[in-house]
Formats: sequence, structure tokens, C-alpha cells
Amino acid sequence: MYRWLHDSDKPVYTIHIAAELVGCHPRTLRIYEEEGLIQPKRTPKNYRLYSQSDLAMVRKISNLIGEMNLTLAGVKALFTVAECFDIEIDKMFQELLD
Repeated sequence: MYRWLHDSDKPVYTIHIAAELVGCHPRTLRIYEEEGLIQPKRTPKNYRLYSQSDLAMVRKISNLIGEMNLTLAGVKALFTVAECFDIEIDKMFQELLD
């Protein structure tokens, strides 16, 4: 009945709600999108919609910036390396902290 509640990839949150849920400004989400770090879905009227997976990625990016003092370029490079070597970001992040 409420299957959509469990689909983490279903885009349901507008930019303002998404920003409030992750504790950042909507402009931050737009910057992450401009940098290619997240790709929210678009409605037919071109409004952004974010999924739970998008919000989880925003939280990861925020943690990398806040806890590891990385820049957006550093986060982007880290994601590129992780993708090239098929490494999970969470594992890489944990190893960097150890």
C-alpha cells in the first residue's frame, strides 16, 4: 500500500524540503548539482525532486567537507577515484579516519 515510502530512489522532496531535511541551504544543493555530485530528478515543469538516496549522498558530501576539511573539488576527486576502483565511499571514508 505505502510501497513508495520504502523506495529510496523515488524522487519525492522539493529542494526546500530536501535542504531542510539535511540541514543546509537550497543553494548548497544547487551547487552540488552544478558540480555533478548529485543529480536530482526533474518534474515536467523542471522542478527538482530529491530522493532518500540523494539526501544520503548530500549527507556524505557534507560529512566529507565538515569532518575531513575537503573542498568540493576534493570530494569530487574522491568520488571519481572511488568509482574508478569500485570502492564504496563509506569504506574509503572509514579507512581514512582510522
